[in-house]
Amino acid sequence: MNTFRSAALREAETVSYAEPRPVKPTGILHFTIGVSDLEAGRRFYEDVLGCTYWRQNDTAVFMRAGEDYFVLARSGYHQPPNRGRDTLIHHAFIVDGADFDAAMAHLESRGVEVLLYEDTGHRSFTGRHAYFHDPDGNSIEIIDFHGIG
Repeated sequence: MNTFRSAALREAETVSYAEPRPVKPTGILHFTIGVSDLEAGRRFYEDVLGCTYWRQNDTAVFMRAGEDYFVLARSGYHQPPNRGRDTLIHHAFIVDGADFDAAMAHLESRGVEVLLYEDTGHRSFTGRHAYFHDPDGNSIEIIDFHGIG
């Protein structure tokens, strides 16, 4: 007997009720970044951040960073997650340490202002960190990741 409470699950034919147990994620497939313009977002993440275009539909552009995926989605009501120049809520992309200095120069050559730079004192993820905003005010971090602190 299907005893799900959510209408979406009660009406589904490919999920069956089972004895409840905690969710155990095995990884992250992708995350979504809100943008106001899909093409402008795609150009920024390709040309400035060096990510790879995979495919798109009417509301989303699917991108890759190395072997990982992320999605740029146009909702029609995007709001930057931080106020002003804040960077607390951000998406972190790993870069090779040998490329980090050139990446900093590339960002500035493309008109991107680095809002925060840290090279010591990060308690969780060690390495050099640079934070900046994309054209929609989303905060992006690139890190020369050295390991868990």
